[in-house]
Amino acid sequence: MERNAGLDLIRSSAILLVLFCHGLGFFFMPYHDFNPLNYVTGYLGVELFFVLSGFLIGRILLQEVVERGSLARLGTFYVRRWFRTLPLYLLAVATTYLFFNRHMNPTNLFFLQNFDEGHLSFLPISWSLSIEEWFYLLIPVPLLLAGKFRHKPAAFFAISALLILFFPVLRMIEVHHNQPLWDYGVRKQIPLRLDSLVFGVLLAGVKTYHAALYRKYLAGKWALPIGVLGLAYFGGYLVYNGIAEQTMDHSWFGRTLLFSVVSLLIALLIAAAETHIPRMERLPNLRGFIGFVSAQSYGYYLFHWNLFVWFSKENTTASVAHSLYLLLFALIVLIAFTFVVHRYFEVPIMKLRDLLTKKSKRPAAHAPAARGNEPLKLD
Repeated sequence: MERNAGLDLIRSSAILLVLFCHGLGFFFMPYHDFNPLNYVTGYLGVELFFVLSGFLIGRILLQEVVERGSLARLGTFYVRRWFRTLPLYLLAVATTYLFFNRHMNPTNLFFLQNFDEGHLSFLPISWSLSIEEWFYLLIPVPLLLAGKFRHKPAAFFAISALLILFFPVLRMIEVHHNQPLWDYGVRKQIPLRLDSLVFGVLLAGVKTYHAALYRKYLAGKWALPIGVLGLAYFGGYLVYNGIAEQTMDHSWFGRTLLFSVVSLLIALLIAAAETHIPRMERLPNLRGFIGFVSAQSYGYYLFHWNLFVWFSKENTTASVAHSLYLLLFALIVLIAFTFVVHRYFEVPIMKLRDLLTKKSKRPAAHAPAARGNEPLKLD
């Protein structure tokens, strides 16, 4: 089955934005003022990952959990998810502990490190993975309930809408009572951020149950410009409010509804990319690069932080050329290491996972028909 180039483009753009953000932060910002670019690219990169993950996992949940309505299928979903995410994460934890940072709290093994800033400092980039893992654990449960109703699509949309409303309200309550900081106090807190992934799930539901509406409106000709211009506007909003005296920490909108609006705009980008950039046959070299980066993006995300910290320690001058040299060398090491890990660690584990769950991968007779180009290895 062929991969969808549009989704690969979104995923590769997300990891490149994160690498750009941390590359500037570690290698250039001590000597040069790139703070606005650093601030916005990191935020948008992670938000792209959130909504895209929700979209891809949502399509699996619709077929395996909502349509089948089976507790056993939910168990299979968990097994397949954790085979995909846990081994590489545990390898990242082990390499961090052995070579970079011995101050590890057990919460890092259970994705609870977000609740303590000191525990999160062991592997700081793991905050977003913690949010995703709790999304995988919690959100399928109410979706399983949707599968018990006679009108499954209506139940699915009702539950998804309630979830999308619930988490912003939770942020409003938290902001009103505790006045948390924008970054650690809201952006990185598990109970306050799950709606970003639910936006992706809802998008998957529209594509599955209302394909004509999806193509006409969510993936229509205005989706891409609205998404791009909207994100550019809120990128400027982040720069102004985040850089100018850290006013984002006191912004009610920035700590509550901003996350919902950005997730909605990203959903439009994903719909447009998934619909209109299915294969990219005319640009095979670019397609190959995007596919390569996309396939290994999880490894890049997990391992780049420690390598950037390690190589940036050698950056003792204010020379742009020296900083660029160290960054490029760190990226070469990252790409080589991740390539080896992907081929000889990730791929064998995925084959074992597929072998263990092979019997449960038969499509249900009443599952929703696939529409459009499906990406390879959605899960």
